[in-house]
Amino acid sequence: MKNLEIEFKWDGNSAAALQKGRRAFETLAQVNHVQEVNICDTYLDHADERFSKQKIAFRLRRVNKKWEATFKTRTQIKNGKATRQEATLPLPDVDNLTQALSFLQRKKTWKKLDVQNLQPRFILKNKRRVLMLSYKACQAEAALDTFIIYVCGREVKMREIELELKGGKQKDFEELATLFTAKSALPFSVNSKVKTAETLLALWRKND
Repeated sequence: MKNLEIEFKWDGNSAAALQKGRRAFETLAQVNHVQEVNICDTYLDHADERFSKQKIAFRLRRVNKKWEATFKTRTQIKNGKATRQEATLPLPDVDNLTQALSFLQRKKTWKKLDVQNLQPRFILKNKRRVLMLSYKACQAEAALDTFIIYVCGREVKMREIELELKGGKQKDFEELATLFTAKSALPFSVNSKVKTAETLLALWRKND
């Protein structure tokens, strides 16, 4: 699974959707660990938006006091499933956004990407409940997300459920996703968090 992210996404905005999702996962799979984390993602690009034009999402993530940079190729979600290339760069001795941007500025390039002179585009703040699951011969991470998109001075609150393959057989992982869809009766997400934020950014920039 190195550098390849495979996940399913469901819309969690209906009433009690996250509770339904958690009960479904607990019924269908073995829950090995549960954790709650607060995540802050700042998405970056150049002034000419070259990452966006290349369908690359580049973010700085803070979880507690840990910082890292990640890029992902953006793909369309089909029947709830997204498969993307990704890579993550730990940012040691970084305590805030300014230091993270300075770290990238000094690094200049990473994975053939120019990481100098990057600017924040929008921010996602996410309260995430993580369930580490085992199902047959696969290991998966379920994420129950309550998040806020901060873009163009506005806030949009949303919820989403993700299931990401962490190891083992992809066939069993996809079977778990199919069973979850039937058990929870939740619809697939049409767009990712980032795609939603990108759409709002373009819309509100145009209208402002």
